[in-house]
Amino acid sequence: MKVSLPYGSGMVEVEVPDKNLIGIVYPNDIKPQHSHEEYIMEALRRPMGTLPLNTLAKGKKSAVIVVDDNTRPCPTALMLPHVLNEIERGGIKMEAITILFATGTHRDVKPEEAERLLGKEIAESIRYVSNHCKGEDFTYIGTTSKGTRVKVKNTYLEADLKVLLGDVEIHYFAGYGGGRKSILPGICHYSTIQHNYTTNFFSPDSRPGKLDGNPMYENMTEAARLAQPHFCLNVVLNAKHQIVGAFAGDIDLVLRKGVALVDKMYKVRVDEKPDILLTAADGAPHDVNLYQAYKALHLGLRVVKDKGVAILIAECPDGHGSAPYREWMAKYKTAEEMAENLAREFVPGGHKAYYHMNALKRVYAMLYSTMPKEEVEGIFKFKHVSSPQEALNLAFECMGRDARVLVVPRGTTTLME
Repeated sequence: MKVSLPYGSGMVEVEVPDKNLIGIVYPNDIKPQHSHEEYIMEALRRPMGTLPLNTLAKGKKSAVIVVDDNTRPCPTALMLPHVLNEIERGGIKMEAITILFATGTHRDVKPEEAERLLGKEIAESIRYVSNHCKGEDFTYIGTTSKGTRVKVKNTYLEADLKVLLGDVEIHYFAGYGGGRKSILPGICHYSTIQHNYTTNFFSPDSRPGKLDGNPMYENMTEAARLAQPHFCLNVVLNAKHQIVGAFAGDIDLVLRKGVALVDKMYKVRVDEKPDILLTAADGAPHDVNLYQAYKALHLGLRVVKDKGVAILIAECPDGHGSAPYREWMAKYKTAEEMAENLAREFVPGGHKAYYHMNALKRVYAMLYSTMPKEEVEGIFKFKHVSSPQEALNLAFECMGRDARVLVVPRGTTTLME
């Protein structure tokens, strides 16, 4: 069978012998029942747990809108015009609105990325800034019950009206993205982000697809409550990145409504564990760099056999995507060394290296990407391949000609059980 896999903004193909193929695992398809405008406007008209956005805007002089950066698929450019219209209806002038990219520990958003994410007209007419988590412009607002001192970007705190935009999707240790995640890690200081991770990262309950009892989710939600956002709008996307749901209002009500729809689409049962996992990182923007694309491998580890082969297909035009991730992969030789250092001081990026090294203990991993061979093999310890077909052929040499293959084209958003 010839299989097509997302790769950047395009596709790549690989032929899998029929006798070896367990199947191709896709998320459950949900097609849009309405236009994206109808989904968004209906959510704005019927918020959960808050007043409508235009009502909240009345009597206020300034607003901040927190939005995702270029590592997330959120269709911010489709959402913003409706949100801006509601804020303007409430009496806040466009020149008094700031857009804040929830970059967390990621790099600042580039001007050309801002144009794509926000839409050219909005990017040129409304002020925008990135979180830049190691800057000085943060204020302490309180401490969570787990001891996290919450320091939030002043740009957010100084606005009269605080609005969060995002999408709900599976997250590999926070359970799901969306809702409270726009605050922590999105617009918090490095020290806050670091403590949240240090305190909660190693818990077995900090895992994909879990909210209740997940200490990461609980701490993030508590921090977000301290930041007191007025309004949240989140969307849910299907596998084709089409909006199939939109929810507005209180951060946690919005998140949980989104999670129910995400589970309906993306939780998939796998009855036979494969010897060979062939997974792609959903294409752009999920495979913008290895830091993001690794999530497809992480979720795939839930089903592939121990000592099996995992092949990751991810373009990675931005390379590794995280200096600490690369540094830790180069510096430490074992996951145990990494765990010891993370327990002393949590370094975002170091945690990805820890996951990565644990994955390499479980499987023989290959990577098809634009990253140079010396970095793929020398630093990240994947087998570098020149094509997906070469990777599969090598996998059969490792596992035998009768090896069973599972193909997961949208690996970062498919939660297999």
